[in-house]
Amino acid sequence: MFARLPHLLLAGLALAGAVSATPSAEEEVRAFFAREGAAIRPLNFGRRSAASSQTRHLRPVYEDEMPVVKRSKRDSITPPDVGQIADFGDQDPEPIRNGNGDTFLAASNHEIDKQNVDNVAAPPTDAGTVPNLKWSMSLSHTRLLNGGWVREQTITDLPPSKDLAAAEIRLSPNAYRELHWHRVAEWGYILNGTGRITAIDDSGRSYTSDIKGPLNGTDPDIYYFPPGVPHSIQALDQGLEILLIFTDGNFDATGTTFMLSDWLAHTPLEIVAQNFGVNTSVLSGIPQKDPYILKSTVPPAPYGHGGDQAVSDPNGNVPSPYVFHLDQQEKKMAPGGGGWVKIQDSASNFAVSTMVASALVYVEPNGLRELHWHTSDEWLYIISGNARATAFPGGSSARTFDFQPGDTAVFPVSYGHYIKNLSPTEPLIYLELFKAPKFVDFSATQWLALMPRQVVADLLKVPISVVETFAKEKQLIVS
Repeated sequence: MFARLPHLLLAGLALAGAVSATPSAEEEVRAFFAREGAAIRPLNFGRRSAASSQTRHLRPVYEDEMPVVKRSKRDSITPPDVGQIADFGDQDPEPIRNGNGDTFLAASNHEIDKQNVDNVAAPPTDAGTVPNLKWSMSLSHTRLLNGGWVREQTITDLPPSKDLAAAEIRLSPNAYRELHWHRVAEWGYILNGTGRITAIDDSGRSYTSDIKGPLNGTDPDIYYFPPGVPHSIQALDQGLEILLIFTDGNFDATGTTFMLSDWLAHTPLEIVAQNFGVNTSVLSGIPQKDPYILKSTVPPAPYGHGGDQAVSDPNGNVPSPYVFHLDQQEKKMAPGGGGWVKIQDSASNFAVSTMVASALVYVEPNGLRELHWHTSDEWLYIISGNARATAFPGGSSARTFDFQPGDTAVFPVSYGHYIKNLSPTEPLIYLELFKAPKFVDFSATQWLALMPRQVVADLLKVPISVVETFAKEKQLIVS
């Protein structure tokens, strides 16, 4: 090996001069490789003699390299381009639109590209620099626990979501989310299964209620715990999965969640014993590590029999229930004919929920949640269906996003946006949530319909007859 080193160095020096080499020098190099045989892998160096500037580096090209195969360039848009979603048929998405862009030459994660076509081939209306406003729960780290799992979306995952954080939690049949409380409010939407919640308020009044997911085609329950209210959640025999919302995007910060067992484990045992009026030996089984979720040693009473476990409370019961039954709320049919909404807030029908306003939104196939904006950040969660939305932050900027079930998003305060159901056959169902006591939105169509018509006509450069067709009532969802 070392005896051959001078020959290798000679070959390298000869090759280094190949850019300006004479024919005789090239013949010497060929003779060297012929003499050394297959022990040395031959290289070809491209010449830059025809280039406008001389290269500083030589790029080796191995003789046995496969030539680059360029993919066929097929436009994703059939003219005219009016901002419709790019259509690549059964092919992988490519960054091509309206004659601009070109194919991928290197690898791309085509499965992610297919779910985010507007990241690959955005509409021409997208402009400027708009931060990412979308997060998929499937990208969150899942903590596997003895009796379930949990995964979160916090400000570290979605930095623009400052007002709200979220988690999906799964409890195995009969398992508990241990006794705890939060510095912030907690709001829950029952994704599936059945369960039971318990709590007390600051006057010591107790509360017990059964909760359910969308059973037999009905809408599920939601619940709300004010800041500081201690509570627990237990799954019943079907198990339980919940979407949790917390009124601080930085939910993982220290001083936000407090577990009872964790507190007691870090308090001197004699103090704990004195506090509860028992002997220290009785408390030897307190968990020294927070279990977060734990299995029940005895199955709870079945669904509908939560009162069987309730403890008699001399202080009475909580006056405003922590649970709201969505299946008992009437749908508000959209005047625009494209679906319906159910809105919950403390100003109208869910008195205890003073820090979270919410809406369950149902959009018919091809329907559109109209152009609108809010006075608080909107946090969005896709329950079922596929959607598209463009966020407008002002300043001639915009960015379009695509959504699938389990995706979350945030539209910061006053960002103009819409939500479009992309399916021609399936409904879109999603949640709108706000850190606010009241649900508030502004409709672009209603605004223009109620302004002097000449003002609108002059701005949009349309006939007054067109402005006269604009609806004076919020359309909410347009068919």
